[in-house]
Order: sequence, then C-alpha cells, then structure tokens
Amino acid sequence: MSSMHSDSEIVVNKHNKEMPEVVSYYNSTNGGVDTMDLMAHTVSSKRQTKRWPMVMFYNILDIGSIAVSVVYSISKDLIMPVIERRRKTPRLPKQLICAMDLLLGHDPLAADLPESAQPLSASAIPRAFKRPRCARCPGRLDRKTSVFCSKCKIPVCKEHSVVICSVCGI
Repeated sequence: MSSMHSDSEIVVNKHNKEMPEVVSYYNSTNGGVDTMDLMAHTVSSKRQTKRWPMVMFYNILDIGSIAVSVVYSISKDLIMPVIERRRKTPRLPKQLICAMDLLLGHDPLAADLPESAQPLSASAIPRAFKRPRCARCPGRLDRKTSVFCSKCKIPVCKEHSVVICSVCGI
C-alpha cells in the first residue's frame, strides 16, 4: 500500500499491460535492494560460521560499509564545488591552499597560487611539508633547514651557508 497514490489510476507499462499506478511505481523503484545485495556480495566481510548472531553481525557490517560509502561519495560531490570556489580566494594561508590542492587532485607546489600566496623567495617552502635535512651535514646530526643554496638548490644549514650582503655580492 502507498499513501502517495490515493486514486486508482490505471497505466500501461512497457509490455502493454494495464496495471494500477501504485504497482507500476513499485516495480520501477524496487531495484535498490537487489543493487545493495550485489554490492554487499562483491566486497564482503562475511566468514564461515554456523552461529546466526555472527551471520547477522556480518550482514550489518556489510550494509554499514555500503552506507558509509554512499554518504562519503555524496558528501564529496557536495563539497568539491565549494572547495574549488574557496580556492580562488586571495590571501589564504599556504597550508590551507596545499590541503585544498591535495583534495582537488592538483600539485600543491604548482605555480598557480594567487599573488598574495606566492612565497617571498625561491628558498621558501610551504609549511604543509617537512623541512628538509642539510645535504652537507652527516645524517646523525639531523639538522633541518629552510635555506637552499642559490646555485645548486640543495638544502643547507646555517653552518654550511655563507651570508653575503647585496653590496658585497655584486
């Protein structure tokens, strides 16, 4: 019975049979359980057991995993346009830009950052990534740095770098 269909309207289905609209509507929407059973059978957590509570528990796990997958895909479809629109906002923190790029499948170090989010120099790296170790120090010292050699672009610590002012460097 359906509370949605109050009249007894007769419709013709695809096989040229006359039937009530309630029956036609039911037949057009009854594939959901079959689809869910097929999905649960494809990737299942069931194990061989003779205990009926365990069989019920495995069925609940399978149905729950399908429900989680559906909710995840719907939420991802809903949030992606918002992330894409927010990504175009100027003056976002670099960490947020990198996280958005990862979600959108872009290269987080791509040059399409807004002008306000561009690093001040080529030696600056986004905060979302770990600082590299100095290439000249032995590994046991484990010195991390954010300074890079201007010629060979390798990371160097303060001990292995030389500071030259702009007047002397000319």
